[in-house]
Amino acid sequence: MLFVFLMAGAIVNAILATIGGAVFIVGVVFFLIGVPQFKSSGKKINRNLLKEVFPICVTLLTLILYMIIAYWSSRTAGTLAFSLSDPSSSLLNQAKKLTCLGIVQGLFSFVAMKWLLPRLIGELGLEKKHIWGISIGFIFTITNGIAAWLS
Repeated sequence: MLFVFLMAGAIVNAILATIGGAVFIVGVVFFLIGVPQFKSSGKKINRNLLKEVFPICVTLLTLILYMIIAYWSSRTAGTLAFSLSDPSSSLLNQAKKLTCLGIVQGLFSFVAMKWLLPRLIGELGLEKKHIWGISIGFIFTITNGIAAWLS
């Protein structure tokens, strides 16, 4: 039963990492399309360029960090699911790592969505389904880590 839950958590986090990667690629493409309008005639960087580029770069950096955390959670859950039959101390260490990753993923999601991104780019306008989609990743990660830790 634990195997099924670990694999479900790995799949959910892999989907979240993939969606984050797709949004990152779309963000980079739209950023590159919009760059020519910010170029100045001189070689000096003007304030408007920095004012427009900084929030975009921080938003894309936030996406990269979220992708890394979600991928790492997915990889740890998958490794843990396929090594359940191995009775060693590495199993306990992976379970602890998975629990810590879930906590970090949840805290990072909360800070990014409620504080960091709204200050930079304005209100995000997330609906309940978006919030549940983001939160299911760290909920699965935390509960799977605790369940594997206790077993």
